[in-house]
Amino acid sequence: MKKFVAGMLCGGVLAAGVLGVAEERFYKGKTVYAKAADTRLLQKPEGSAVATLGRGTPMIVLQQNEKWLLVAVNGVVPKESVTGEEGSLRGQSFRAYMILAASEAEAQQILKELQAGADFQDVARKKSTAPNKASGGDLGDAYPGDLSPEFEKIILGLKVGETSAVVKTSLGYQIFKRVR
Repeated sequence: MKKFVAGMLCGGVLAAGVLGVAEERFYKGKTVYAKAADTRLLQKPEGSAVATLGRGTPMIVLQQNEKWLLVAVNGVVPKESVTGEEGSLRGQSFRAYMILAASEAEAQQILKELQAGADFQDVARKKSTAPNKASGGDLGDAYPGDLSPEFEKIILGLKVGETSAVVKTSLGYQIFKRVR
């Protein structure tokens, strides 16, 4: 009887050990592999698929919870097929300069100077009240959605090289010049 109990006890420990091994453990930094030939890589749980991974595709575990693993996929893509600028996926970039005036009368006077041939950035440095006056009113590179809809409508309504009329905006009286 002792042998029977001892055998059952060893068998139970062995079975528990086998069952424990059967449940796979995941941890940060572990390399895991796609089991199926069409494993969907999701942007977030219950989200849309961003890629389909082939069987055996290696991934590195970044985080885990009870149901999901956040993974990084290692692979190779041609350089020309990727960008580091998320904004470029939203459309064509544009660039503009801006002058902010204290009053409508001052803005009209500035516009007359510009129409007479004065350099937009020089005038912006001297007369604008905007925080970007030191850069000649340069708003930098922008993509659709980067600026307020109010500014984008004005800027994108201009042709490259064209200067706007005086525009009343939420900030005051402004003049824009589209440069790209």
